[in-house]
Amino acid sequence: MLKIQEKLKNFLLLSDADAALLLRGDFKALLMRNKEAFIRVAVCYGIVFAAFLLYLAMFSVFGVMMKLIMAGVLIAVVGAAVYALGAANVVKATRSPAILYFLLLMFGMISLSMLSEVTGNGSFISELFALLVFGGLAYGVYMVRGRAAKMGCSLTQMIAACLIVTSFTLSVQAAFIQFGVEREIAFAKQREEARRLRDAENMRRSMAESKPCTNDEECKKMNTKKNSYYAEHEEVAQEICEQAVSKEIPDRFEWTVGAKEYKFTSYQVDVLQDLIVLMGDRAQLIDRNGIRTKLNYSCKFNVKRKTATATVVK
Repeated sequence: MLKIQEKLKNFLLLSDADAALLLRGDFKALLMRNKEAFIRVAVCYGIVFAAFLLYLAMFSVFGVMMKLIMAGVLIAVVGAAVYALGAANVVKATRSPAILYFLLLMFGMISLSMLSEVTGNGSFISELFALLVFGGLAYGVYMVRGRAAKMGCSLTQMIAACLIVTSFTLSVQAAFIQFGVEREIAFAKQREEARRLRDAENMRRSMAESKPCTNDEECKKMNTKKNSYYAEHEEVAQEICEQAVSKEIPDRFEWTVGAKEYKFTSYQVDVLQDLIVLMGDRAQLIDRNGIRTKLNYSCKFNVKRKTATATVVK
């Protein structure tokens, strides 16, 4: 403790009495005794406090990699301080209220901020993990409290150590949650871009299908009613398509209607393409045992070329 007091005296230009007041946390008495020393102490506290606030502000805006680096820097700074001062000196130093309560404040702020990041952006599993961290640390403090007391560590010092560990653990967890959030945002952007391209393609096709006629022949076709167009070519289409369907059925079959009746029951017309599609089911396939199976068939008839292409489905 005397070594720490000497270091404070040299760093902050304090007298023995001023350093003793600072270590006891009696800032009011320090102010009354030495105003300049109090100002120097307040400035040092303010710089450290501002550094912690800057850490929290930068952590909240940076991406995954920088969050991990900052978490590593945080624990590295703490580890370097413990290594430089020595574990025994750190235990002695944190017995001072001026140091202990300041550490509780700083790392308590970081722990609460990281907890807010985890609960605000994480899933139920993330929140459960954070709860396990707190529960595990509390259980650890409970289990080693007797041994720690023998080493000269108070319960408040153990809480400060737990807050340091919690700050680092939740910082790493918040970084991985940020990674998941960024991936989800990237996937959402990809889905939105795919949807936009799909809508643009549908719009292009729609515009292409609804484009106005480019010559007199197309305009005349577009103005032709589909029913009238089919009625004009119905007889030829039915005849040629009946022959096309018959050729597509290699096995024995029979029509279920008379020879002079039409074999197709519905149609679709594309006037611009000079295409009539006929559909029907008035045929039966006959196997070796005489069992009959209903057939469905369709036929695409090109009016201009007088050609037909048939498809048969059992």
